[in-house]
Amino acid sequence: MLLALWCLAVPVRADVDVKPSSSVVDSLRHLLALPQTDYDRVSLLCQVSDQLWTQNTDSAAVYANKALAIARRIHYLQGEGEALNRLGAALRESNLARSLEVFQQSLRLAESTKDQALMAQNLRSIGIIYVYLRDKPQALAYYFRALKIGEALHDDRRVVIELSNIGLAYDLFGPLDSAQLFQERAFRMARRLHTPTNYILYGLGNAARKRGEVAQARIFYRESIAESRKVHHLRSLNFAYVGLAQLYQQIGRTDSSIYYARLGCQAARDNGFLRGVLNASSLLTQDFKSRDKPDSALKYQSLLLVMKDTLFGQEKVMRLQNLNYREQQRTREVAASQAALRGRYRTYGLLAGVVALLVLALILARHGRQQERAKEALERSLAELKTAQDQLVQREKMAFLGELTAGIAHELQNPLNFVKNFAEVSTDLVDEITGERRDPARSNGLEQEILAGLKQNLLQISQHGQRATSIIKGMLEHSRTGTGQRQSIDLNQLTEDSLRLAYQGLQAKEKGFVADLLTSYAPDLPRISVMPLDIGRVMINLFTNAFHAVQARQQQPESDYRPAVAVSTQAVAGGIEIRIRDNGIGMSEVVKARIFQPFFTTKAVGEGTGLGLSLSHDVVTTGHGGTLTVESREGEGTEFVVTLPA
Repeated sequence: MLLALWCLAVPVRADVDVKPSSSVVDSLRHLLALPQTDYDRVSLLCQVSDQLWTQNTDSAAVYANKALAIARRIHYLQGEGEALNRLGAALRESNLARSLEVFQQSLRLAESTKDQALMAQNLRSIGIIYVYLRDKPQALAYYFRALKIGEALHDDRRVVIELSNIGLAYDLFGPLDSAQLFQERAFRMARRLHTPTNYILYGLGNAARKRGEVAQARIFYRESIAESRKVHHLRSLNFAYVGLAQLYQQIGRTDSSIYYARLGCQAARDNGFLRGVLNASSLLTQDFKSRDKPDSALKYQSLLLVMKDTLFGQEKVMRLQNLNYREQQRTREVAASQAALRGRYRTYGLLAGVVALLVLALILARHGRQQERAKEALERSLAELKTAQDQLVQREKMAFLGELTAGIAHELQNPLNFVKNFAEVSTDLVDEITGERRDPARSNGLEQEILAGLKQNLLQISQHGQRATSIIKGMLEHSRTGTGQRQSIDLNQLTEDSLRLAYQGLQAKEKGFVADLLTSYAPDLPRISVMPLDIGRVMINLFTNAFHAVQARQQQPESDYRPAVAVSTQAVAGGIEIRIRDNGIGMSEVVKARIFQPFFTTKAVGEGTGLGLSLSHDVVTTGHGGTLTVESREGEGTEFVVTLPA
């Protein structure tokens, strides 16, 4: 579940009172109704947007757009940057890609006008988006840059916000000690400045909850709720309610968890805070499932899926990828321009030195300059190599994302086309039946044939609908980040259970299928700490693939062939190794090179999604820090090797 991100990391100036009361908004609107210069009107509109942001993001966007239109009309660059920052904050929940684009535009304007405060504001805002995207290095880099500017400006109110932002980022990414340290620093400074602490109290509550300090966490959350209600800060209220609901879920008080999660969901809806709705609905789905109330669980699960689709739709992810690429291109162009300028300055300096120095001094200094240039060239080469490596890694990430999304679209297109086509044919058949009912001389035999065809079409629609559902289910499993609990287990027993389960499952589907099961388990194998459900799923998938391979070879004309699947375990340096070998059809080098790619499958259409081995590889490598490799020879068999660290 996505954690709530920082509520006061909003695009407001550090000297603006952020208490969103109706009297403040009414006062600002009254000033807008009076004669004002265009410059003052831009500032007032931005302040109204600030006040409305904690209550209703749509209203905040309206005032930000008004300020932006005026600033552009009068060519007021600083006001345009301020308005863009407010607009980006209002759009962040409904259109993440557009929000990032707007923040980057505002940051460039702040750099051009040397507005340090606005630069820090945009660095913080962009950092929040990278937290949304689960990019820890980028998020923390932007947050610390914003903190550095706040400290240079001696703006303590801004520093409080940056410290708490960093604390919540560590709350999401870890380590927990760092999260608590930054929140405590922010809390002490906020108390000294007499500024709001509702958002910091929420962060302290999270840290206490994760340490198992239930009573202390409850106190922090309740204090945050009280302060958020006092200033009518709906986002902060959502975070505190959801945090308290998580606490009660953690200690098994499901009724209390449902009560506070509903309050948090309502606060987020009133504010237009989609991520707050997502967090609350995720909790409610879990709670109602645990209470065996499927109708209520389905209601909030549907809401959860709508929020996920809105926030992380394929089109938005693709657009974010393109925006990130364009921003990198712009950064490289600026860096190249600066390097060229520095080169010209160096050239001018060398020419002046040649004119000023005597021939003897030039000869003596020549060696020193050559060494310096060689050192600079080496440093530039190393810096360029590091930059190229970073860019290559980023391009690989983007290429994988593009391949993954294209695979989703391609895999879903086939079953959806089948559903559409069979539905159209079924409509025609129904029209034909109803038309013949008006004809007394119709043929009963023909009507029965039409009904039989209609039944067959409906079966096809159901099958292809189930195919689309399995693809989506596979993608959801592929996107999991490993939320299971690690347990110390007997890996031999887990492997044996998985082998029998996979074998019996295939025998239930394929009557008469028989294969030799050869096992060799190390008797002194140490217990290992893993997530049993995830590793069990990996084992079942590998065994099932092995059985399919030997079954495929069994169907070939080989008189003396006998299917066999062998499994062995042994302790190796630093961990445990599991080998699963079959004497099936094997793989070609082309297939072996792509076997762990998402959506790649050698099975017939409709028999597999192509996500099993990709998911298994992710569970073993990312989830457990191990390795999953394959060796195979076409026509002879395949061996998968799983290594798990002790």
